Amino acid sequence: MQPLRTLGGFSIRAAAGACAAALGVAMFCTGPALAQTVNLRMHTFVPPVSGSFKSLTWWVEKVEKDSGGKLKITLYGSMQLGGKPGDLYDQVRTGAVDIAWTLPGYTAGLFPVMSAFELPFIGDTAPVASAALDEFVRKWGKAEWSEVHPIVFHSAGPGVIHMKEHMLQSLADFKGQKIRTPSRLSTLALSALGATPVPIPSLKVTEALMHNVVDGAVLPWSIALAIRTIDVSKYHVETTLHEPTLAMLMNKQSYAKLPPDLKKVIDANSGEWLAKEFGRRWAADDLRGVDKAKKLGHQIIVISPEEEVRWRKASQPVYDAWIKEMDAKGFSGRQLVEEADRLIVKYKAENKAK
Repeated sequence: MQPLRTLGGFSIRAAAGACAAALGVAMFCTGPALAQTVNLRMHTFVPPVSGSFKSLTWWVEKVEKDSGGKLKITLYGSMQLGGKPGDLYDQVRTGAVDIAWTLPGYTAGLFPVMSAFELPFIGDTAPVASAALDEFVRKWGKAEWSEVHPIVFHSAGPGVIHMKEHMLQSLADFKGQKIRTPSRLSTLALSALGATPVPIPSLKVTEALMHNVVDGAVLPWSIALAIRTIDVSKYHVETTLHEPTLAMLMNKQSYAKLPPDLKKVIDANSGEWLAKEFGRRWAADDLRGVDKAKKLGHQIIVISPEEEVRWRKASQPVYDAWIKEMDAKGFSGRQLVEEADRLIVKYKAENKAK
């Protein structure tokens, strides 16, 4: 029997075992130099065919490359690891997964400060809204994200209203229309406009439209393209009535276990620049959805400024209720709205200056 090789007086096997025990189950040591490789599991709700999943894949590949191969991230889409989309936050918080990319709006009431950017007509293009959102949440929403390690907050493209048969051009057109809603504030906004909101997970929206469960659905262009909602809708109303917010989060212990050099890799691939990049990529994906609708001969409706004023006025009760709710939680609701508006203006100007 050959003797066990040693390194500095310790057996390779013993050293590897000690390393694995010290660094946790996500890490293992290989090779004579005991190079550390960290394996992480990342979970999300969007399908691999979606543009957003491809953006996440780009991020994963960049992190792995920047780490020199020391980080290995396996990305699972379409809730492959189990649960519902609304479970993603708890999955990453508890350590069931190491990283999650989720829609905070799925867990109504859990992230009140961040929800300022889901108020009707507060958003803008994805790059502008994403940069504004990341700065806003890191300043005002630290407490509500304290149980996880935030990587980035960003915004999806504006939630287009995709209608199967009914054209929406005026406030009166909402009456009697059942429209899929993606969040609590979107639900309140649609109700204020006269529609009947119906909460449906994004992956089931197209089926609901096909079977007339709903007459329309609020979805960004890119998601509507990925799940074929565009194919079953004749009219597409472009508006900032609702703009979904998104978050990439890491389990606190998974982050804490990383050696310093790998923490730097995660940190360098986080924050404002990443929010802008995700926003830019989302806007490009949205254009693909627009092109698909045009090729199908569908009608894309842009609401006139005068009509949008009427929509904004009708949705004012949503703002009033939100401000009152935030005041009751110990925040200044009006200040948060003003800050969100200020940041949108700031990054809109910055975007135009480029």
